[in-house]
Amino acid sequence: MPDQKLIQSLTRRLLKASNQEKLAYELKIIELLGGNPIKKVTNLSTRRGKADGGIDGRVKVRGPKITKVKLADGLLYQKGNFDIQEAGISVKIQSQKFSRIQFGGFKDDLEREGLYIGVIVSATGLAPDTQRRIADIHQEGIYQFIDLPLGDLLAGFIPNEFICDHDPEKILRELN
Repeated sequence: MPDQKLIQSLTRRLLKASNQEKLAYELKIIELLGGNPIKKVTNLSTRRGKADGGIDGRVKVRGPKITKVKLADGLLYQKGNFDIQEAGISVKIQSQKFSRIQFGGFKDDLEREGLYIGVIVSATGLAPDTQRRIADIHQEGIYQFIDLPLGDLLAGFIPNEFICDHDPEKILRELN
């Protein structure tokens, strides 16, 4: 079991970093999870900044394959077998919890990009209304969101859904 005081100290250190350093850490986290940071989102101008909660990159995960079928009277979403697929990722190293407004921007970006799995990495967790909104969305059975607290990542607790190198020492080395 990793030393919780060390994890808390590292998290505080990351929170005190400059905006430029935080951006570098956020990109490094995406890369460590086997992902690809996104500089431009389809059909939009270059990123407007990090505060919108949008997609910061894409990572490979295991999850149920969702297929959208257009019918004459609407849309049908079919859930298939688990498969390796892309998920959108939003990484926020900020002192505020990941807000419902940020979550709305993230979900909108996932919809636009045709992604049904979203990963949220945050230093201070999800706001209560964001947690409730995610629970409601999970009940619908279409979108899946993975909440990955920064402290868990620093401790080497990476959910099995991720297709990446699960080496906690490498994560600590890269983020120090």
